[in-house]
Amino acid sequence: MAIMQPEERARRLLRELEHHGYRPTPQREAVCWALARHGGHPTAAEIVEVVKQHGIGQATVYNTITTLEKLGVIQPMPLNTDEHTRYDLDTTPHMNFVCSQCGAIIDCHAPQLDLMLAQIASTAGATFESANVVVYGRCERCKN
Repeated sequence: MAIMQPEERARRLLRELEHHGYRPTPQREAVCWALARHGGHPTAAEIVEVVKQHGIGQATVYNTITTLEKLGVIQPMPLNTDEHTRYDLDTTPHMNFVCSQCGAIIDCHAPQLDLMLAQIASTAGATFESANVVVYGRCERCKN
């Protein structure tokens, strides 16, 4: 799977907003660019810190993130290591490896996951909509 560059990711977020009738205001654009440039799994508070220098308030950040979440272009991550919700901009099926020591989050794409999810959906007689698989352990740096 090709990794999406920040510019491409920001444009995708903005296209989705426009496609669903949301005007691409400078504030929304700044939030989308901050999300895309984060390069990881940001919290809303981290995005607020980035965009507040442009006079963009907390409510605008939270409203934009909530809208993007409702549109399905970002997803909240169910983590038990952080008091703040982190958001994943990669909505394709993948696993997130979370280091239980340093908190690093690493995206892991595996063809076997796609097969396993298809098998689960088939066994349940259901259709697959999304997966938010989180695995905990120690990253390479922390295990040494």
